[in-house]
Parts: sequence; C-alpha cells; structure tokens
Amino acid sequence: MFCGECGTQNPDTNQFCKNCGKPLRKVQHAPAPQPAAVPAQAPAAPVQPAYYPPQPAGYAPAAAPATPPKNTGMLVLSIVSVIAGIAAFVFYPYILGTLAIVLGGISVFITRKKTGKIAFLAVAGILIGLASIITDNFYFILFPPSQGTLLIYWLMP
Repeated sequence: MFCGECGTQNPDTNQFCKNCGKPLRKVQHAPAPQPAAVPAQAPAAPVQPAYYPPQPAGYAPAAAPATPPKNTGMLVLSIVSVIAGIAAFVFYPYILGTLAIVLGGISVFITRKKTGKIAFLAVAGILIGLASIITDNFYFILFPPSQGTLLIYWLMP
C-alpha cells in the first residue's frame, strides 16, 4: 500500500504511514467502466502527450496544498515600525524609537514565518528605532560641535 500524502510504500497491515505518519486509506478497486464508442475524428490540433510516471496500485494523489492567508496586518505593522524608526531621527527620538521597537517586536513574535519580508521589515524597524535612541543619547560625542557653537550655547540663558 502506498501513502496518499508522501507516496511511501507501506505494508498492507499498517494503518499509518511509516514516513509521514498520516492515516493510510484502503483503496477498493472497482471495475473500470467500458468507454462508449466514439466516432473517429481527427483532432483539430496535435496533442502533445504529457509524461506522468506510472503510479503504483492504490496510489491516491494528495490534495493541492492550501495557500496560507495573507498576513497584511503584520506587514502594515512592520512598515509602520520602519517609518516610526526613521521619523525618530527627526522628531521625538525616545518616543518614536520606542514605538518602532515595540511595533517591530510585536510583528516578529506574532508572524509565523520568521524568514519572510514581514520579519525582515520588523527587525529593520527595531534596529532603526534602537539606532535613533543611541544616536540621540550620544549625539554630541558622535557629532562634536564647533567652538563657535559651544560659545553660543554658553551665552544663551
């Protein structure tokens, strides 16, 4: 008996596939119906026969895999995370940077596929938000002001 899911040959006594563990179905063979007589006609266009490898007796093809639902909510959340991280360099670095980190973290942990574009954008939002906060903390160390700028700051009340 062959598994309908993975095609592995199993003993006839098995109830489950030894490879994938799916339940095996016993296929009962019914006599093939006799085709009706069809008048001979030349086909309009030559038909190319498709090659299908011979299937073992009792083989039932597996159903087509279902496509997973689109996760547009998490995609939008990860895009907002990146936008908040970029905006954090200009406005409110601590608030927007933290927002980018939180939204990116939510996107990473809720999405199932950790290697897709949602996870990539979410991690990018986290890193950009973190970079904006670090840049704001060490701004004067990273970009030291000139002497004239320091004098203006010293003169201001």
